[in-house]
Amino acid sequence: MRTFVKIFYSFSLAALLLSGCTNQSEKTKTISVSILPQKYFVDGLTGNALDVNVMIPPGAGHATYSPTPMQFKNLSDSKLYIRIGYLGYEQAWIHRLKEMNPNMEDLNLSERTELIRGEEIQHGDHVHEGGVDPHIWLSPKVMMDLLPNVKQALINSYPHLKETIEAHYPQLLAEVEGVHQRLIALSGRLTNRKFMIFHPAMTYLARDYGFEQIAIEQDGKEPSPALLAKTIQYARENDIKVIFIQKEYDIRNAQMVSKETGIKLIQVDYLEYNWTDMMNQIIDKLQENLQ
Repeated sequence: MRTFVKIFYSFSLAALLLSGCTNQSEKTKTISVSILPQKYFVDGLTGNALDVNVMIPPGAGHATYSPTPMQFKNLSDSKLYIRIGYLGYEQAWIHRLKEMNPNMEDLNLSERTELIRGEEIQHGDHVHEGGVDPHIWLSPKVMMDLLPNVKQALINSYPHLKETIEAHYPQLLAEVEGVHQRLIALSGRLTNRKFMIFHPAMTYLARDYGFEQIAIEQDGKEPSPALLAKTIQYARENDIKVIFIQKEYDIRNAQMVSKETGIKLIQVDYLEYNWTDMMNQIIDKLQENLQ
């Protein structure tokens, strides 16, 4: 704990020193978000008019990532922080991040949607507090409901961009709704909506569109040989057609299940910048492999 505090205050000092070199006009142009898909929505609404500081960079895991001094500096320059709410990184750092910029507006998207909760879940080296699944951005239905909140928060913090945001909003909303309608249509055509996944990241998508997600990982732990054997048996008995795994996860256990069952294994990047392309790729893979 002492080491953690020392690291935090070292980063804080570095950020404050760096922030002294930033003029006020630059500060008014900066916004912070937690993950790249959020940047996609901010860019789309503002026409790339803001400098978007992404706290979890490409290739980093959202559970345990620690921000760099430059990210702290960019956060201290931000008028608004839009966060998911229950990512492991956010749970660990949010109170300390607010200490750096107490005047920053904070939009917690998880406070504005119906969350999937359970018992507290230990995911390896991190905990989903209260059993909350944080992957809300992977459901188009959820994002359609959240987009008005993002729009209003942007207008409140950057009123000079109101006309731009209002002009871009209908197109972006239609984009999200298009993905939403694709999933509704696909689900309606399928008789088998079951898919396997290593880390249970598509829980909201499954809930909102009638799919069944079967996770190989249990409580954030690597599956035991007994659990892998049980998973293989279940996949064979239930005609599972596809296994998804996030790119940052160790692929070996998923490969074993795939090899033993002949089920197609597909790697996906749930933190890809272009949210619409990412979701359409997922829908394409579901469409190709389910029936």
